[in-house]
Amino acid sequence: MMLGAPVSLLLVIAGALMGWGIWMHLTERHEHSHTHTFMEHDHSHVHGAHHQHTHAFPVAPGVRHHHLHQHEALTHNYAHAPDMHHLHDH
Repeated sequence: MMLGAPVSLLLVIAGALMGWGIWMHLTERHEHSHTHTFMEHDHSHVHGAHHQHTHAFPVAPGVRHHHLHQHEALTHNYAHAPDMHHLHDH
């Protein structure tokens, strides 16, 4: 239209389909359960959903620290958009 090309019914349909495809791509999400198995190791962390443990020494909330610790088995819902990094069975 900006270059003076005629607007045809096929052009309008193609534009609508492309717009619908972009909208579907940007809004597509799904959620499923994800399980982390039990693990014991040492790495730097801040307490959150995956790091819920107590200490024999004081640690202020939100402070990054490290020590040997255990991750108990944890199952939670994980929402994400489909992409190459999330190829998995459901």
